Amino acid sequence: MKRNKRPWARWGVPVSALTAMLLCLGSVAPAQAEEIPVPANGDAAAASIGISHVTVGADTITVTGTVPAGDAGATVTVTESGAQVSGEDGSAFGTATADADGGFSVTGPRETASGEDGLYDAFTASVDGAGVGTARFADALDFTSVNTDAYPDIADKKGLQVQMTDDAESLGVQHAALNVDLGTLMLNTQVSDDDIAFTSNGRTYYFDASVVEGLDTQIKALSDNGVLVNLILLVYRHDGVATSAYHQLGDPDASSADGAGPIVGFNMTTAEGVAYYTAAMEFIASRWTRPDQKYGQALGYIVGNEVDAQWAWANAGDKTVDEFVDSYSRALRITSLATRKYDAAARTYTSLDHNWTALSGSNPDNDNPTRYYSSKQIVDALTTASQTSGDFPWDVAFHPYPQNLFDPAFWNDTQATEDFDTPLITFKNIEVLTEYLQQSDLEYQGEQRRVILSEQGCNTPGAGDSLTEDAEKLQAACFAYAYYKIRFSDGIDAFILHRHVDHRQEGGLNLGLWTADYSTTFPATPLKKKYIYDVYKYIDTARSLEVTDFAKKIIGISDWSDVIPGFDASKLDQRAITQTVGARVDARTQGASSLGRFSRGVDGWAPSDNASTATVTNGVLHVGTQSGTFASQYRGVVKDFGTRAPNVSGQWLTARVRIPSATHLGAETVVELTATLASGQKVEGQGRIAADGSFHTVALRVPKQRGATLDTLKVRVRGTGSAQPDATFDVASVATARSVGSSRRTNVLVSAGVASADLIGTTLSVTVTNLDSEKLHGTASVRADCGDYAVVERRVRLPKTAFGASSTVDFTVTGATADASTACVVVDGTAFTVPVVVPPPVDHLLYDFESDASGWVAGDATASVARVTSMANGPGAPKEGSGMLQANATASPATTPHVISVTPDEPIDLGDAASVHLWGDSYGGAPGATGYVMTFTLTGEDGTTRTVTDADFTPDSWNQLVVDVSDWSGRSAVVSMSVSFAAVGSTYPTWNPSFQIDGIGFFTS
Repeated sequence: MKRNKRPWARWGVPVSALTAMLLCLGSVAPAQAEEIPVPANGDAAAASIGISHVTVGADTITVTGTVPAGDAGATVTVTESGAQVSGEDGSAFGTATADADGGFSVTGPRETASGEDGLYDAFTASVDGAGVGTARFADALDFTSVNTDAYPDIADKKGLQVQMTDDAESLGVQHAALNVDLGTLMLNTQVSDDDIAFTSNGRTYYFDASVVEGLDTQIKALSDNGVLVNLILLVYRHDGVATSAYHQLGDPDASSADGAGPIVGFNMTTAEGVAYYTAAMEFIASRWTRPDQKYGQALGYIVGNEVDAQWAWANAGDKTVDEFVDSYSRALRITSLATRKYDAAARTYTSLDHNWTALSGSNPDNDNPTRYYSSKQIVDALTTASQTSGDFPWDVAFHPYPQNLFDPAFWNDTQATEDFDTPLITFKNIEVLTEYLQQSDLEYQGEQRRVILSEQGCNTPGAGDSLTEDAEKLQAACFAYAYYKIRFSDGIDAFILHRHVDHRQEGGLNLGLWTADYSTTFPATPLKKKYIYDVYKYIDTARSLEVTDFAKKIIGISDWSDVIPGFDASKLDQRAITQTVGARVDARTQGASSLGRFSRGVDGWAPSDNASTATVTNGVLHVGTQSGTFASQYRGVVKDFGTRAPNVSGQWLTARVRIPSATHLGAETVVELTATLASGQKVEGQGRIAADGSFHTVALRVPKQRGATLDTLKVRVRGTGSAQPDATFDVASVATARSVGSSRRTNVLVSAGVASADLIGTTLSVTVTNLDSEKLHGTASVRADCGDYAVVERRVRLPKTAFGASSTVDFTVTGATADASTACVVVDGTAFTVPVVVPPPVDHLLYDFESDASGWVAGDATASVARVTSMANGPGAPKEGSGMLQANATASPATTPHVISVTPDEPIDLGDAASVHLWGDSYGGAPGATGYVMTFTLTGEDGTTRTVTDADFTPDSWNQLVVDVSDWSGRSAVVSMSVSFAAVGSTYPTWNPSFQIDGIGFFTS
């Protein structure tokens, strides 16, 4: 998740610039005492002069080291100072007399005189006031952490930057990454009584309870499902929010110049910045590494994002790589120390993009070494800094996106070579990263630093609201190839895919497992699953080879072992597939035994995915929904049965659930029961119930099997659509039963669609999917009195339909309301109101640019026009078909309209048209622009015109402009069309953008 993840969505950066702009990290040179120079001949003894080791115990700190031989017997003074890069004098820690070999050791209290924890401090040594060596931080922790559990053994590397925790469980996600904006999480003053107070180093700090609790919900839902959670620690700009701790946490050198990113570096310059960051990390670690996992568990901490592209993603102003790393590495070190203080198994990562030796980023200046670095520079500088000042276990979170982010065929990458000087490290040559880190001088305590791939993805080429199956298959093939390669790569612990849902503000990239709903305001509203969804879901199961077989032809191989070193199909089945069974609704039960009665309280039931509360009133469990949850997402409660787990082999699991009438969950409301057994097997079933304010019973039977002891049980509810209702539901009881009768309410899902936008006489197809454990049989009918459609047929017999199967029956439409949107379908006696999918009206294309420019020419402030098949920016491909028209502007003031036009040989007759439309796109961001505008004008033979202007035109994505011509006198003879494009609000004097148009046509209705 990152909101507005890519800045080129705002800048309109072309792909050539975009691919150079992605990833990164940092290094340290602590507060310096006077340094003993290392002789040119590399004398090892001279190089080791100074403090060599700092061990932090439970109550004491021991500092050891060596002074020059000439100072044997001298008094060595050790000074302790804060971690900030301030140069301020420290306080006395202790003294010792150097032995005959110059060795010394000083032990002092861990708690400083001012009550602070010396764990984070830097120590320097001096003799007679002259500094010896460099400052050194803690490099050994000799105390017991709050949580001493071992790091979990998760063999499966499959991960996701999770947006929907309920869907993540269905997908079998094993590793997750979540963004944490410290400037939103942490306050610089108490704002309300609800704020969470936390004491760090003797001071009280405050955290926003609503933000904390929102993270609780996400983290716990994931970690309770066995997902290993990584938190991405960021500081966004919050200049206008006086109470945000951004003002203390953000790097004071962060630039506000045009092009500088909204995510800033960490303030390691001032004591206040260090204090706030330390408090933030201690709070985070103390809450999400608790042994009881009350709020969920996070074990990975990614410090910043793509820090090699610091100007865009870790904005610290103009700094050389060494200056940047000097500051950044201190934040990395504090994170490592704070999290290991609370959990010995916690891991800290730096974040790097795929620009290995190539300079990361090309906007605004790819030759400016004080704004963008290469990821190799960061690794090398960070290694030097940490080894010089006390090595610690920092690891690497890498982002090996394909060379061209818009082209998922990474196997064709030309800049990903098999050597340490490769410009890029992508999926194609990812082994270069681990081979580089395995060099002995880069290892930590004799082992390669850990690597996770914390953000990378495969694009679906094309416009996000009209992706083709071929494009979706290319994306899925990219993922399958990359996953298999990472699965059999030693030294990489996780492959965390970006994104869960396509994001409309991601520069035209479509990286999700779901498409986005373009009809909503939120830019990443899930609409439908893409081809990649099932590939991702089953690639680590017994179905792995089945779901990836399609990809071999796309890649051009006959077997995965042709391109995957060490490929072993027997090792792909790493996760049991959830067993889905039929459920029954409102059936009579016998032999019930309670799993949840609420006469005395919640009885161990707690909020689960997307649920905010679980409270009991009058013996009923009331479940509240977390804000921002889409209607189509599950929200629910869960119970962990612990040591009192019942054996449910062959038993029925039942829940009585009530959904209020006014839930706004859409036309379809479903209750799902998900049982996790001690064997690890999951069993789930769904019951379609009415949102009518009455209790309904849903029951599923656990198949007879060994290991069928009930570990956890979830009761969850979902609806349909993209609304975000504050929905609730109630649970009266949860139980087991020896036997359950037949459903007394038809347990099916119903969908409907018509064949044509011209409704009368068209076919209305109704599809019925059976959710019941018994076969569905009976009839279906369509009623006009409770829906928008009337049909010829009175009743149609349904074929016998087994559980999980679907049957489709057709009706002929005889009548429909003006805005017909729903049909009332009666299936086997139960009425369902279902949305009807109506296809768009027929698009009568006038210009599709499939073969040439079709007579369009350059006009004012435009140098040329030409048919092209791709563009160097988002969305990367034509709106439809294989061609589009691209206009290249002449250099002129940014607000100057750049014009293209066409004059057809014969006037175009649009007498039957109701509207005329085109699709427009652009790139080449104008400095200082507040927006962009495109105008589409039609001119009739009678001299009249019709014009539409899109004043909210979005670069790097297709924008539709529609001209209403239904009452235009000139529509029967259109003699010309023109399109103009310009920036708004910019005074830039010489701007020459490119823009594209495609799919010019008309609708008759």
